[in-house]
Amino acid sequence: MSEEDDDLAALREQTSHGDRLEEAAAEDAKRVLVEDILDELESIEAGDKQKTISVWDGHLAAFIRALEENPDRLMDVGHALQRQLNLEEGDVDRSEILRLALRLGFQEAAPKEFEAVREAARKQATKGL
Repeated sequence: MSEEDDDLAALREQTSHGDRLEEAAAEDAKRVLVEDILDELESIEAGDKQKTISVWDGHLAAFIRALEENPDRLMDVGHALQRQLNLEEGDVDRSEILRLALRLGFQEAAPKEFEAVREAARKQATKGL
């Protein structure tokens, strides 16, 4: 079998019926997640739910408090997170560090799911235009 035949076989496999069904199911699952996120955003905007989240973790609490006691390190960590997320470096505080760390973690560990957050934010921003 030639290299061209191998490429053609690989292309056929990629475009098989099963792959298209899996892609459609994944898109449907993403759409549902985006809708759920939009519902939650609307509840937050209406004041029915809070914007805050809580995390119970002694080690992280100690780390964040130690950073707050060392403002230069707090800025270094914050700027490193901003660079990783391709954001412009700016002022950081406890809340910003935690927000950036969560975003980076979700983006790295679950990029497809986290893309639903971005899509929901885009839809919410353009709602009513």
